[in-house]
Amino acid sequence: MNPDRRVIVYPQYLDSTKTVAEGRRIPKTLACEDPFTNELYDCCKLLKLESQIEAKHYPRDWLPKGRIRVQLKGEDGKPINPEIPDRRTLMVKLAELIPKHPGRASGKGRQQTTATKLMEMAGGGAAGSGSGAGSSGAGASKPAPSKKGGKKGKK
Repeated sequence: MNPDRRVIVYPQYLDSTKTVAEGRRIPKTLACEDPFTNELYDCCKLLKLESQIEAKHYPRDWLPKGRIRVQLKGEDGKPINPEIPDRRTLMVKLAELIPKHPGRASGKGRQQTTATKLMEMAGGGAAGSGSGAGSSGAGASKPAPSKKGGKKGKK
């Protein structure tokens, strides 16, 4: 498999929660919600396409890590899977298959639980700090005055 001839697909390309400016490359109606790299990889295997996971970040969204490289065409230049001749068709097909992924049913609840915990922590932390700042007075939220360095009158 020649690395230079493979197509790169980031999960953000297929994410319905992203805007086009944030990296979504297919219509929102065809996209799926929060795809993961391992789901993309499994769907490529299902489509009988040779693929490889790489630990790289998407430049527009650097926090989630992972992308896949997929070989669409053989050495002769013909598509390996005749149903998927190009990159766009691959992305649409992957977005169609990801909601049916076996890990989606069990993993979705875990993700929602984690997201809920994070929201509670963020909400609880904001409410706690807001009430704490209100009870200790307005002066508590002001930063400490900084000393100016150097001698007065000299430039």
